[in-house]
Amino acid sequence: MAFDETAAREFLADPRVGIFAVAAESGPPAATPVWYLYEPGGSVRIVTSASTRKAKLLAHAGAATLVVEESAQNATFVAVDLELVDVREAESADDRELASRYLEGEAIDRFVEMASEHMPDENVYSFRPTKWRFASMSV
Repeated sequence: MAFDETAAREFLADPRVGIFAVAAESGPPAATPVWYLYEPGGSVRIVTSASTRKAKLLAHAGAATLVVEESAQNATFVAVDLELVDVREAESADDRELASRYLEGEAIDRFVEMASEHMPDENVYSFRPTKWRFASMSV
């Protein structure tokens, strides 16, 4: 099976941890692991505190890159450049949607509670994918 952009979009839509990178004017980029939300053809969304280095750099750069990979059985990666298109204040429903992608049962409630208590300045950042790079070495 060919690994094309459609396959890359489906790969990105699976719940994985990505590395989110934002350029800095001086020094290395901010590159951190993130949970993200994505459905093929839609926007990529992350939820993070407005006070983080990546959020502050993003306000200036207006763009980022997300890299997601799987190397257990199939060496596969997707890297997508992202253009920032919207920022809004996060609600508990945003934390619940994100946590539901990665956690199950009571762990979802614990995550939402922790976010409410310890990350009061969260925003939802929405991005339009602008450039796709991908490869799969699966047999």
